[in-house]
Amino acid sequence: MESLRELWARAIRPREGFRARAAQAPTLAEAVRSLLVLRAPLALLGMALSYLGFADIYARLASPDSDLGTYLLPRLGETVDPAELRAALARLPEAPGLHGLLPWMALAAPVAVLGLWLHDAAFDHAALWLLGGLRERRGFRASLVADAEALKVGALGAAAALLAYLPAVGSAFGLLLLPVAVYFWVLRGYALAAWHGCPPWKGVMATLVHVALVGVWLILTILACLVMILLLL
Repeated sequence: MESLRELWARAIRPREGFRARAAQAPTLAEAVRSLLVLRAPLALLGMALSYLGFADIYARLASPDSDLGTYLLPRLGETVDPAELRAALARLPEAPGLHGLLPWMALAAPVAVLGLWLHDAAFDHAALWLLGGLRERRGFRASLVADAEALKVGALGAAAALLAYLPAVGSAFGLLLLPVAVYFWVLRGYALAAWHGCPPWKGVMATLVHVALVGVWLILTILACLVMILLLL
């Protein structure tokens, strides 16, 4: 398990850092285990903070006397009866407490981390193949290890992103972190290049092609759903 200093050094000098890490030849099991140790607690904390934010908004919406309800009700138009809406809101159940959801979140957090890792590895590997970056015939396992190592370094950015949940910080801080998110996204390209032995620009381009591939996949999925809906009508 690397120290925070080693991860930080790899973040600011990704080319040399990932090459040195690849030379140590970590196994897939080792990479995934340390990935879960680093990212699963952050994912759990992110889920908990997200739910607390949702529960706060839900409670304010369900209470017409809150500042949010007082602001919204006069602006809903003449077609909405405020009295009926207040009665409907009063019948809404309370949001479950965080303590009851934490065990489920603890189970979902590692699943979410593994899902992100497998998604990134699959699309990064396909993109690198399209760019001809698999010349040394290293298989999908190399991409799995590379993305696991990159996501470990990305834990630094994920930890910083949690600050956006603080009430005094808010979404404005999230916008300030957008360049950091982009940096940690393309950081995977250096890891891919280190494990596949291709030029770093091909690895970085693979992460950008990844975005295009996901976009095409989403468009095709939406079109397929629309075609199915039209056929069922």
